[in-house]
Amino acid sequence: MANEIRVNTSVQIIQDVGSSAGAQAGITYSNQQLDGNADARTWGGKYIMNAVYTDADVAYWSNVVISSTTAEGLDNSDWTEASDVSDGTLPATAHVVAVEYVSSLGSPGTVSVTVSGEVFAVLDEGQAVVIPMEMGEAIADVKIHANAFSNGVNEATVNVMVAGV
Repeated sequence: MANEIRVNTSVQIIQDVGSSAGAQAGITYSNQQLDGNADARTWGGKYIMNAVYTDADVAYWSNVVISSTTAEGLDNSDWTEASDVSDGTLPATAHVVAVEYVSSLGSPGTVSVTVSGEVFAVLDEGQAVVIPMEMGEAIADVKIHANAFSNGVNEATVNVMVAGV
């Protein structure tokens, strides 16, 4: 049996219907619901990607500070204060990347993840994204950056995993 990349995704389209119960006992309530134009349900599922990775094609960075305010490729560690990946070996071609924005110091703003020049996610602290790329992308074309960085003043800390071939 070969190694597998299993992906789980889901999305909810939420509409603020504008009606509010107002503030009660110091708590403000709003009325939001799944949008009927999206069939008023959660969309998504799971699948196994066609790419088969080897142990030499997966790596991660754990709790690293993003030191770049311009998009830098994951092919090296120029985007982070870390000198290298926390574990594993970077693939030449990425088939999936996961980014978790775990904490911040000061006001580093958002963390952006781009693939081949296309912004796929802009994350606030506490948010995460998994981006599957069935056809694969050069690892240098998978990029990350923080909105603002100042060493010891404005720092975004992330976990990043990439797997491919």
